Amino acid sequence: MRTAEQRIDRLEELMERLAEEHIKTEESIRDLKEEMSDFKEEMSDFKNEMSDFKNEMSDFKNEMLEFKGEIRDFKTESNKRWGELANRLGTIIEDIILPGAPDALKEKFGVEIYESYPRMKRRIPGTKNLEEFDLVLIGSDNKVYSVEVKSKPNNSAIDSAIEKAERLKNAFFPDRDVVVMFGTLYCDNDSVINYASNKNVLILAMKGEYLKVIN
Repeated sequence: MRTAEQRIDRLEELMERLAEEHIKTEESIRDLKEEMSDFKEEMSDFKNEMSDFKNEMSDFKNEMLEFKGEIRDFKTESNKRWGELANRLGTIIEDIILPGAPDALKEKFGVEIYESYPRMKRRIPGTKNLEEFDLVLIGSDNKVYSVEVKSKPNNSAIDSAIEKAERLKNAFFPDRDVVVMFGTLYCDNDSVINYASNKNVLILAMKGEYLKVIN
């Protein structure tokens, strides 16, 4: 049997362990409290960051709405400008081709122009179809000059000029020679010029300060 002294020693030992465990527990609790405090601070920071982020997103949405509005306004203005440009290109006949074509033909072939019909609209005899031609000229040589005007010179535009001239001849001038002409502001594409020449199409374009037949 243990003696009283041994029991006391054992009790003191248990008390020391208990004291150590208590100290450790208090330290753990203190550490936990510190960690919880740090966690709360981090959560508070996180909430602040989330609040800032929401504000930034709100500002971003407002900016996007403003940007969409600016894009919409830009498109509206752009469409307006394109419309104005299209209308301006549509006056090439009156501004350049019409006054310049007679002089260009006289210089090239010595032909006087007796009659000119810009934007000629005529109904095909016996039908309800209305044809429109950019410019039709009647020369002193009794020939009809059909001028198709486009802003972009290419092979397709040349073919279009040929088709227009054929419709003009078949519908209104079957007993006359119809000369096919293509009018544009500027043409320096040798491929298009050669294509037109091979198709017997005359090209009217600005050369220097004057409108000329360039092929």
